Amino acid sequence: MDALRISPKYTSRDWQALNSKNPSDWAKAAEIVRDRLEGRFLQFATNSLRYKYSGFVVLAIDSLLAEAIQQFIEGIVDGIGKSGKLVKNFLKGPRFKPDFDAEARKAFYTDIRCGLLHQAEAKEMWLIRRNQPAMLQKVEGGHGYIIDVKRFHEAVQGSLNDYLVLITESQNQPLRENLWEKMDHICRVREARGALYEAEENSSQARGAT
Repeated sequence: MDALRISPKYTSRDWQALNSKNPSDWAKAAEIVRDRLEGRFLQFATNSLRYKYSGFVVLAIDSLLAEAIQQFIEGIVDGIGKSGKLVKNFLKGPRFKPDFDAEARKAFYTDIRCGLLHQAEAKEMWLIRRNQPAMLQKVEGGHGYIIDVKRFHEAVQGSLNDYLVLITESQNQPLRENLWEKMDHICRVREARGALYEAEENSSQARGAT
């Protein structure tokens, strides 16, 4: 049985070959996590920014990633019922200060994250723009926000980069343990699927041969 992929370049077996107690394996662990999140999500959001009307899709991907990255940080293997807390915790990160105060974090989750992912629209009085003087601004009168999608995307990318640096540093043991728990769970799921489905390369070869 071939292992299924956990990222464009790596399978579950690549991860399971690592040893969390081996200091030299942590650079590889960070590389696998980066390949998973950039190779399946971030790169497509970055590429989409070239198009004029891509703000909704970029923020939708970034909202998904905000939740996913925070699950790695906290070691959450099942985020059901925890989305609001996870997204708001992610937006407490240094890359989002001082723009995202508690009110803005709550509004972003409700009006952008849930609005885009559930209804394909930004709710309430939000405007998605580019080339703004700040990542997030309250509109005049305080009844909505203007979010700079490019600045926000750069902050999500920067937050991932910061996290991947932290997990390579041995003093961040709780963060490392959380990551390992999350990735082990992902690999167990992939292994279970591998018992039912062919690996993608084998399936493609079989179709090409018929």
